[in-house]
Amino acid sequence: MTKGTDKAVALLMVGLTLGGTLTVALAAPPKKHKKPPVKTTSTAKPTAAMLAAGAKVYEATGCGGCHMINGKGGAAGPDLSATGADPKHDVKWMEVQIVNPKAHQADSSMPAADSLKGKDLTNLAVYLVSLKKAIPAKDAPKDAP
Repeated sequence: MTKGTDKAVALLMVGLTLGGTLTVALAAPPKKHKKPPVKTTSTAKPTAAMLAAGAKVYEATGCGGCHMINGKGGAAGPDLSATGADPKHDVKWMEVQIVNPKAHQADSSMPAADSLKGKDLTNLAVYLVSLKKAIPAKDAPKDAP
């Protein structure tokens, strides 16, 4: 073989190696990036202080813009007046729902409140789980969320 032919064969081998590597890399199924599981923070019994703090977090984060509680709030999201009446809606479930709504319903349009953490998340979850019965709007306290 001539010097030019040796060079061409070497380049052809390098090209085939790179091409094969790219083919294998591109043929692999895409990796799905899942949100990490939510670390729940509490199994404690709710206290009046936790409920009051949770109601404040609800107000401060603007949940009432989409959700209604006892006749007050928005109508874009589900009414939360009795969300705690569902036995599966415990504090851990609610924390996951707040931080990653798609974990429970893949087509949920609720934005993830993944910036809520620690006591704020727990207090909000405890507050929402405490809502077991809708109060008619005429009987709701004036300062209720």
